[in-house]
Amino acid sequence: MKLYDAHSHPHAALSHPVVLNGTCPADWPQLLKLAHQEPQIIPAIGLHPWQVNEAPSDWQASFLKHITAARAIGEIGLDQWVDGYDIQRQQYAFIWQLRQAATHNLPVSIHCLKALDPLLGILKAQPCPSRGIHLHAYSGSAEQVAQLAQLGAYFSFHAAQLSNNAKKASAAVRAVPADRLLIETDAPDTLKTSTSPTEFLLNGYQRIAKLREVAVEALAQQVADNFTRYFIDD
Repeated sequence: MKLYDAHSHPHAALSHPVVLNGTCPADWPQLLKLAHQEPQIIPAIGLHPWQVNEAPSDWQASFLKHITAARAIGEIGLDQWVDGYDIQRQQYAFIWQLRQAATHNLPVSIHCLKALDPLLGILKAQPCPSRGIHLHAYSGSAEQVAQLAQLGAYFSFHAAQLSNNAKKASAAVRAVPADRLLIETDAPDTLKTSTSPTEFLLNGYQRIAKLREVAVEALAQQVADNFTRYFIDD
């Protein structure tokens, strides 16, 4: 059973197809170099909303320099949960990067915390990639899934979101259309010391299969199809 990780960051063990996300210009060159050495890595460059306030003045020029070697854009988005957030600066950076994704029809991994309304406003008003968008570690409600799916959204979840008392995330997992579901690790920060990325990813598959009441093998095939369609196919 082949596993696919829809959203992660550079870490030691990369043994399965994975979308590896950058967060700022400082990490883009090393990430792209790593992807050149490891064919299972899909490299994504992006300015994370947590990094917007400290971004160098030439970050856009650096982005355009590196985008030719990238195969996705991320991690980008909006965050009104983090201390000291500047939503206007976040929106400017997000819209600019989203337009780059639309221009090149690249996959895009979106971070959204406590900012779904402004995100929806942007997605409705701005061009998006024709292949759709990807909301990583989706934290919205089950009721909002249909609206976002109509805008072309794919949704990914990781095992740490799906503890036994995680009613909101569990309901969202059940609400996602089968052809829009992805699974991630968001490693390494989500990992406990004793847990490997592969174990954590498999745990996500197992929990989601149980929530959706399907065999884990059937879920794995659906996720493989979704991952290939969104991140790999032209």
